[in-house]
Amino acid sequence: MDMETIKDLYFNDKGFIFDPDSGAIFSLNTTGAFIIKQLQKGVPVKRVLAEMKKDFDVDEGTAQRDLREFLDMLAAFGLLAKAPA
Repeated sequence: MDMETIKDLYFNDKGFIFDPDSGAIFSLNTTGAFIIKQLQKGVPVKRVLAEMKKDFDVDEGTAQRDLREFLDMLAAFGLLAKAPA
């Protein structure tokens, strides 16, 4: 995963991110905002998954699916070089 791409995004506490390279603005839900904050801090994806399960009180399968879908969406919008495996 290209963490520099994520770190170059501007993020505010209301869940909006701005990509200065493209000028695109995105609105995130609570889960997406949580994931972006963790990744910007350099938290490994496995730990993000564990924290999602705890903080959102979801099972492993749900957390994995939500995280994968969000990372795939970031990749589709060009905000990641590629989603991690």
